[in-house]
Formats: sequence, C-alpha cells, structure tokens
Amino acid sequence: MQLRGLERWISLLRLIAFPFVFAAVAFASYPPGWEPWAWVTTGAFFVGSCAFYLLARSNLGARHQFSQSLVAQIFDTVIVTSFVMVFAFERGLPVQQILYIDLAAACVRFGIIGGLILAAVSAPILAVFVDLRVNHLHQAYTWKLVAFQTGLEVLMALIVGWLVQRLAEEGSRAEARAEEAERLHQAEQKTVAELRRLSALRADFVSLVSHEVRTPMAAVIGSARTLQQRWPDLTNEQRDAFLALIADETDRLAALVGEVLDTSRIDSGTFSYTFGEVELAGLVNETVATAELARASVHITASVPPDLPIVLGDSARLRQVLTNLIDNAVKYSPEGAPVEVRAAAVNGHAMIEVVDTGSGIAAEDQRLIFEKFGRVRGTASKPGTGLGLYIARAIAEAHGGTLEVSSDPGHGSTFALTLPIRKDD
Repeated sequence: MQLRGLERWISLLRLIAFPFVFAAVAFASYPPGWEPWAWVTTGAFFVGSCAFYLLARSNLGARHQFSQSLVAQIFDTVIVTSFVMVFAFERGLPVQQILYIDLAAACVRFGIIGGLILAAVSAPILAVFVDLRVNHLHQAYTWKLVAFQTGLEVLMALIVGWLVQRLAEEGSRAEARAEEAERLHQAEQKTVAELRRLSALRADFVSLVSHEVRTPMAAVIGSARTLQQRWPDLTNEQRDAFLALIADETDRLAALVGEVLDTSRIDSGTFSYTFGEVELAGLVNETVATAELARASVHITASVPPDLPIVLGDSARLRQVLTNLIDNAVKYSPEGAPVEVRAAAVNGHAMIEVVDTGSGIAAEDQRLIFEKFGRVRGTASKPGTGLGLYIARAIAEAHGGTLEVSSDPGHGSTFALTLPIRKDD
C-alpha cells in the first residue's frame, strides 16, 4: 500500500515536471546532431509518464506494487541519464546533478540499498558524461567530478535511505498502534454493550424473581391465614388441600432460592461435586419415573438401553440436569403432549436426549437460553428464573461433557446431554 501511494505521487510529479522539461528542451541551443536526441528523450519521457500515471491507479499496479516501482525506477534512471547526456555540452551548467533527483527516488522507494545501487550505477554514467563534456569543450579529462559526486551520492544514499527507513518503521508502528487502538475501542464497545445487556438481564431477573417470589408467598400466606381463621369450619379435605398448597408453594420457593444459590456458587467456583461411578441407565429411568409420578397428566417415555456404559460423575448433579430438562420439556409443551427421553452410546460418549413437541426455539434465542437470566421471548407467562439451563450446562461442562439444543420453531426442541464414557469401559 505504501509503494502504491508513492508511485501515484511520483507519477503525478512527472506530469507536473513535463512542461518545464519541454521548455528547457525547446529553448536550448544544440550542437549539430544533438537536438533529435533531446526530442526523442522528451517524447519518451511524456509517453512513459502517462503510462506510469495510469498504471499507478490501475488494478495491475495494485497487484504488482514492487514490480511497478522497480520498472519505474529503471525508467526514471534511463530518462535522467539521457537528459544528462543531452545537455553535456552546456558549459557551466551542473546538469549532472539531476542524478540527485533519481537518487532520492531510489532511496524513497527502496531505502539505503536502493540508494547505494543507484550511486554505483551513476558512477559510469558520470564517467561518460565527463568524457562527452571534455570532448565537446576541449578540456582535460579529470576524475575529480566523478569521484566527488559519486561519494556525495553514497553519503546521500546512507542519510536519505536511513531517514526513509526510520520513517517507514515509525509509520508501521503508528499504524500498529492505531490498529491496536481500534481493536481496543471495538473491544470496549463490545464490553459496554455486554454490560448493558447483562444489566438489562439482571433488571429483568429482579423483576422476574420478585414475581416468582410474590406468587407462592401470596399463596402460602393466604392459605395459612385461612387455616388459622377458619380451621374449625373447614373439612378435613379442605385442610389437607390448603396444607398441600402450602407445601407445593414452599417447595417452589425452595427451588427458586436453590437456583439462585447454585448460580452464585458456580460463579464463585464453590459449586461442589462428588464424583463416582454412575450407572446412567438406572439414573435416567429413575428420573423419568419420578417426573412422571409428579405429573400424572403428562406421558414421559424413556428409551434407554440396559447396557448403557458407566460414566464418572456426580449422580445428584446429573439427576439435577435431567430433572431440569424434563421439567422444561413439560412446561413448554402443549397440555398432555408426550415427552421422550432417549439415551445411547455414541463415539465414546453417552448421549441423553430430551425431546418435546412444543413451540420450539428460534435460532437467535438458542444461545440466550444457556445464559444467566436468559429466557426465550414470548415465555414471560411461564414460571421460571432463566437460571436452570445455565446451571445445567455448567454441570455438564464440569463433567467434561456438553449440553446443546437443536430446535425449529413449531417443531419442538431436543436437548442433548453428552458425557464422556469411563475410559476402562
């Protein structure tokens, strides 16, 4: 990119310089036979200047930047050399110093190496120039001019080339700093956006928990006061109903508090596990049976092979994951819709899938549901804190496994818990 920008600038400078070159060639007084050479060089300079101007702004030049600069340097050297030779007859005119312009261009393009190479190329050019001037002006040949200008060009190549390289290095560092600043700015914007999102989620969570706590507390308080005030008037069946309601709502409050505490322990790294051998077939069947007893109106089926391999894990925590997945499947499925739990050994892992026939989860929400306080849009009427799947995934990952979801809106969802099989199985 730097070479391309440089060639664009130099190509413009050539076109700007052409009128001055044309005037110098037009008003010069030539010895016999020298003028055609001057006009041929001028014509070549004009044609080449136009060609390089177009090349510097083309896709070809963009694809071959170094080659473009190398060819342009050769062209500039040939043209400058031709003009130096053409005007060798001018007495008292230091025309050989035009080579300094070519030297500067070489340093800017290729640094110290480019300048030193051009200084070496200039030495024989200067020798020929001095020879032409001596023959035309009938002077004695001397190497002083050649040696002096060559030495000066070497010094200029070292100084200008070093300055160019330093500028290039500083430019690269500045670009790197700018890119780093841009990356930091983007990262900061992402962080701010994430903090805002988390703040909104926490606000929603506070509102949700307030609602979730208020509802069972109202039921508990109402039932307790009714029992207190009307105990003698109530039948045994009515008393039992009120007491069962208190028990159910208390369990619901306990589950809510448990989810909040589990989330806090996961975040602080104090969530405890007791690992041992777990017979998954028995664990899955027991969990399904317990869930079905608690929900007589829902048909939950289990398809579990008896030879499902043993895994190393915490049976209580794994039961917590399965219970959460089954509860969600029942909660978000139509009334009376079946829920299926499948298990199998696949590629060295045990996979347990919980399949429902509910409304499904949109693709943009499938990541959200595994985050803290994350809930699918349109499910505000369903009880829950949005912490269950966050806890379930944390437990799965602590076992070296995964918890993923696949779903199409309107076609239900499948949650897949994958656990590594014990190595000696």
